[in-house]
Amino acid sequence: MKMKVAPTLIALALAAAGSTAAQAADNDWYTGIAAGWAYTHDLEDFGKNADVDKDATALSLFGGYNFTENFGAELGYLYAGKAGIDGVDFTSKGATLSGIGRLPLGDIFSVFAEGGAYVFHANGNGQSDNGIAPLAGLGLTAKLSDLIDVQARYRYMWDVGDENKTGSDNMIWETDMSVATLELVLHPNRTSYVAPVAAPVVAEPEPVIVDKSFSLSSDVLFAFGKSSLKPEGMDALNGLYQQIVEIQPKDGSAVVVGYTDRIGSDAYNQKLSEARARTVADFLVGKGLPAGKVAIQGQGEANPVTGSQCDGIKGKNELIACLAPDRRVEVRVTGVQEVQQQ
Repeated sequence: MKMKVAPTLIALALAAAGSTAAQAADNDWYTGIAAGWAYTHDLEDFGKNADVDKDATALSLFGGYNFTENFGAELGYLYAGKAGIDGVDFTSKGATLSGIGRLPLGDIFSVFAEGGAYVFHANGNGQSDNGIAPLAGLGLTAKLSDLIDVQARYRYMWDVGDENKTGSDNMIWETDMSVATLELVLHPNRTSYVAPVAAPVVAEPEPVIVDKSFSLSSDVLFAFGKSSLKPEGMDALNGLYQQIVEIQPKDGSAVVVGYTDRIGSDAYNQKLSEARARTVADFLVGKGLPAGKVAIQGQGEANPVTGSQCDGIKGKNELIACLAPDRRVEVRVTGVQEVQQQ
């Protein structure tokens, strides 16, 4: 059994290790020492009514590499101690080669299983033998720090020795063996510390300068020659205030400028334009604009929109209608718009 199965197990262990090698990320190689107990299961078959000592002291040195947190490969040296029959020693020692499959149970504990081979040199009954025995194992690991693990491991090896080597009279003893060890494992390159990733530098958004003007028809806001708001004028100023709020000017200011048409004296038109500007400013302050940031200006009949297009009109009502674009209130808002970072 051992000569057929062991090479197969070795091949499987190496194939599993090779298939995960590309995933290696942490350069987690390790080395360890172990001590424990070895037990020879079958020696009594070779010494009927003999004094059989199945127990021995086991020692091990090993090293390995974890390709990922779940897969690794390990090579070691195992001394399985001295058992015996009637004072004649049975000893075995040799190399172990195995693939390791590991399942983390949290930040500290993990369990693992291994499969591979024990390449042994055995002595017993005055004979010696070299061979390969299949090996399987289970273990529990506790991580004490990035550098140090402690673990307990149990291994079972089949057919160590060869009872058929030299015939029935001088055969070397052959036995299955169990080995249980406590182990100290060092991981010189392992680290669970993840260096902080520098936060990406986010450029502060460039401030958006607000400089926006709104123009409202005085005929919508006021009756002809008046400075008190009409109901539809209040609705228009409510809409204007919402537009200013949507701009969200930081540390902004507003200038309210009133204009009239050319009908009437300069002094009358100046006074009316100032009164209309003050009415609009008072309304906006009442809605929420800071009073200290709102200024008023009266421009009277200056800066007409209509130019000379109404010069040939003689009838008063027709002239009033033609000059309607000149009668207006303009609100200029300036400041810095608050930009939301994404």
